[in-house]
Amino acid sequence: MQKENRVIAISVLAFLIVLFGMVALVIHESPQVKTTRETHPKDITVTQFIKTIAPAAQQEQRRYHIPASITIAQAGTESNWGRSKLAYKYNNLFGIKATKDDPKVRMYTTEYINGKKKYVKQDFASYYRWADSIDAHTKLIVNGTADNHHRFRGVQTNDYQTAANELQKNGYATDPNYANELIYAIKKFNLTQYDVK
Repeated sequence: MQKENRVIAISVLAFLIVLFGMVALVIHESPQVKTTRETHPKDITVTQFIKTIAPAAQQEQRRYHIPASITIAQAGTESNWGRSKLAYKYNNLFGIKATKDDPKVRMYTTEYINGKKKYVKQDFASYYRWADSIDAHTKLIVNGTADNHHRFRGVQTNDYQTAANELQKNGYATDPNYANELIYAIKKFNLTQYDVK
């Protein structure tokens, strides 16, 4: 009986050693949690801003056919070219609202309600990097919204003017002049040079 107890005890001990070893390996191999938020100067120039985000916008165009010029123009006009507090402090370039599970920040924003400009408080998503914000923007364009998964599919085109008009037509922003502002920014800063051919 003692011999059987000793064998059982050794078996249990061996099992626990293997189990703890596997847990330690999984923990060691797991991706590290982001702890450092990317920071940006609040007085960044338009040129610096464009050059900083263009590679991520081009990568998303290669993957999902959203013109890099549109991504850059949206990021620029929505964030005052990286100089809004939401952009330089919280890395949200597109004014993307927070969902219940997102890290968030509550800030005032301009909305057009029944054609009138109003300032309202909203919860906005907070990101660790500008690239995370660009990724979230791409997911919104590709996956749409909870009520319409195809809402922004027309933005996946080679024509930036079509993409700008699709964004406005499908309610990306409440600004009634949104498409024209994007098209103006693309022309003014020659953003089509970043479109992947």
